[in-house]
Amino acid sequence: MSRSLLLLILTAVLLHAGQTRAQSSCPPSDAPRVGVSGVVSDSTGALLRDAQVTITCGGLSFTATTDTTGRYILQLPPGSYTLLVAANGFTTREQVFQVLPNQANQQDLILNVARQNSVVEVRAGAQGYEVSESNEATRTDTAIRDIPQAVYVIPQQLLQDQQVVRLADAVRNVSGVTIAEDAGGRQERVTMRGFVTDTTFQDGFRNSSNSNATFPDFANVQRVDILKGPSSTVFGRLDPGGVVNLVTKQPLSEPYYSVTMQGGSYQFLRPAVDASGPLNASKSLLYRFIASGQDSQSFRDFNFTRRLFLSPTLTWTPSPSTSLRLYTEFLGGSNLNDRGLIALGTRPAKLPISRYLADPNLVYPYRQGKAGLSLDQAIGRGWTFRSYERSSTGWDNYNSRIANSIAKDMQTVTLNDLRTDQYFQAHYWINEVTGTLTTGPLRHTLLAGAELNYEIYDTNTARGTNTSILNIDHPDYAALPPRVMKLSRVDQSRDGYGGGYVQDQVALTANLKITGGVRYDLAKIKTVGYFVTPDSSSRADAWSPRVGITYQPIPSLSFYATFNRSFQPQTGTDVNGAPFIPERGRLLETGFKFDTASHRITGTASVYQIDLTNVITADPNNPGFSIQLGQQRSRGVEFNAVTHLTPQWDLITGYALTNATIHQDNTYLVDSQLQSVPRHTGNLWTRYNQRRGWLAGAGIGAGVTGVSNMQGQLITQAAPNTFYLVPGWARLDAGLSYERPSDGRWKYRFALNANNLLDRRYFSGASGRFAVYPGSPRNLIASLQLTR
Repeated sequence: MSRSLLLLILTAVLLHAGQTRAQSSCPPSDAPRVGVSGVVSDSTGALLRDAQVTITCGGLSFTATTDTTGRYILQLPPGSYTLLVAANGFTTREQVFQVLPNQANQQDLILNVARQNSVVEVRAGAQGYEVSESNEATRTDTAIRDIPQAVYVIPQQLLQDQQVVRLADAVRNVSGVTIAEDAGGRQERVTMRGFVTDTTFQDGFRNSSNSNATFPDFANVQRVDILKGPSSTVFGRLDPGGVVNLVTKQPLSEPYYSVTMQGGSYQFLRPAVDASGPLNASKSLLYRFIASGQDSQSFRDFNFTRRLFLSPTLTWTPSPSTSLRLYTEFLGGSNLNDRGLIALGTRPAKLPISRYLADPNLVYPYRQGKAGLSLDQAIGRGWTFRSYERSSTGWDNYNSRIANSIAKDMQTVTLNDLRTDQYFQAHYWINEVTGTLTTGPLRHTLLAGAELNYEIYDTNTARGTNTSILNIDHPDYAALPPRVMKLSRVDQSRDGYGGGYVQDQVALTANLKITGGVRYDLAKIKTVGYFVTPDSSSRADAWSPRVGITYQPIPSLSFYATFNRSFQPQTGTDVNGAPFIPERGRLLETGFKFDTASHRITGTASVYQIDLTNVITADPNNPGFSIQLGQQRSRGVEFNAVTHLTPQWDLITGYALTNATIHQDNTYLVDSQLQSVPRHTGNLWTRYNQRRGWLAGAGIGAGVTGVSNMQGQLITQAAPNTFYLVPGWARLDAGLSYERPSDGRWKYRFALNANNLLDRRYFSGASGRFAVYPGSPRNLIASLQLTR
């Protein structure tokens, strides 16, 4: 199988290189010309005048300067070109694109005065899925082919085509990334390259259980950035699997209004409103207001989702080199705490996937709000200062009686009765300076930054004193006894984190680049116990270096290798009272990236090894205590590609082979697989959009997602034969859409998506024997969107 995969990859590379050579020839200067135009703006949507636009191909060169509306117009022969745009106080942007005959060639470009997690998607013709640039991995505007690490972007067009409303629906488009469980409907925990994390990011700020009470709403998500592997040099404390960053929608410089209504299976209703535009004539003050709601039932008995999301945002650009953004959001709602089914023997129990093994009368309510201010200031040509702050606060009530043990009859489960009021505050502040300079023949892109985090988390917990049981085959919820709760603990955690980092991306030659950086972090973790919980505090620090190299022998192909580290502070002490030190992750990765002319085919193939050390495990000499001798290792091969088959037809493919195991431990079986990590994952999605004729505006898409068997729990050394497997599965999805202007001002878009079209019974993952999460049976989502 590995030989076949290698042969497939090598064949694809040769094909890509051949296509690039075929497309790279420049047109004759006397060839007939077609119009190329576009608008140059900054990251907030403000139009940039006097920007220099240069388009070249071999000896041909065409130049223009943008007017007061930020527009440029040129006449060029059809062919492949390099476009370069520069403006005083902004980062220079370079992009390869294709000029096509007999159609409009619109090339809009964005220049940033600061990091806004920007991605440039320059394409001629169709709205494809290809993305050529991201700053997630380096926090500088860098072409993906020049980043020595696996980076993927899920663009807005793909989110729209698949009608994504949850993160789990988005990440299935990237190989080796799954969401096996969601903590009973509270937090989507991402499994990436074998390691699980409950921390995602939003606009570069962390979204963990200490700053969020529920999963994010996708109404204001523009795209999803994924960076694989340990990356603490840029992101600080982090699990070793990688980073998932949700980039929110920005205010627009032109009026935009959208109303969407979604409806579907299980009484799913989700309206959304999106309005944006300028608030003054000069367009220096922009706004965006996004609102959505959801009211739906579930294929799971008794469960439901009700939520309301509001997000007003303002951007003020007093000058082309200064931008201020005010971001706010509110999210409130409720649902049941649903941990799915249980496992019996070596497989999930043969129960209806709708069976609810908990108290259906106990609801999980939550409220949370966020606010933040961002300053982007150009301080000279090619240099920018950024200062970003975001705070969140909220409350939730973890209120449930859920299964946590089973009697010998294998039919009666005992419910764990727990009620916890949780209050949180989180404050994150990031300051950075970026710029470029030249030292002799070397060109440097520099980054220096400092980050401060402070998190407060209050917990008030009560436990039930009555024994509650359910029969899994014939549950009698009415027979559950009344709850009698007893206060068990009251405490507050106060955690402070600070870090500083520097990074240098050095262009040694035009096709050889080195990225190096280092970060120092200090963590202070304190717990104040008000009832039962004892006071405790700890201090930890860590250095996190990174170094990577990229070599581009031909324009369409680049090879890379990288070394990177991660750290994650731990709580608790050993038998001597010494606080535990942070877990450390180490990444060794190599691979290649391909990006043909006009982004006809783009992708990444990689081979990696991640080692996690300082894992807490049982102390064999002191029962009841722990030591940090555990080690875990993940090795794998990954391949992802986006192919623009024709101007109307796109194809996304991906495959990952992951071998994530216990490497050293006193509790769990060495060489056994980590929990909820499939060895094989694969994904395919294709979409065709008709752009001419009487079906112009129609689109059809279909795709398959699949995973192999995975461990439902870690295997212990004491009972190596008591584990169970979550069966592998494959799911077929499809979608139809029709988009067309209904008059001169409004346009409408109708879409219908069918998920799990063949109605397969499957389980997305597990978290032990009493939390096995079933996937949804066949379900439909229809939507109607009006846009102006």
